[in-house]
Amino acid sequence: MPPSADPPLNTPHVLVIDDDARLRELLRRYLAGNGFVVTVAADAAEARASLKSFSFDVMVLDRMMPGEDGLSLARALRRENPMPILML
Repeated sequence: MPPSADPPLNTPHVLVIDDDARLRELLRRYLAGNGFVVTVAADAAEARASLKSFSFDVMVLDRMMPGEDGLSLARALRRENPMPILML
């Protein structure tokens, strides 16, 4: 889910990737409530699509997801993007 309004230019943009909808929403609400712009993705494919459309400052990534797991996604992204990744 992309951000709903245009935030100030210096607001950090976080990509949260987790297959657990409840945890994903909890993280989105907490981070947004603390001043971050948040985009969420339910899996690696959705995350890759968001990465093509937006620029992120940090990623919060679930390690164990169905399909492509978080470690595989992190390894692939690390080849082209030095963005910090927080693994869950």
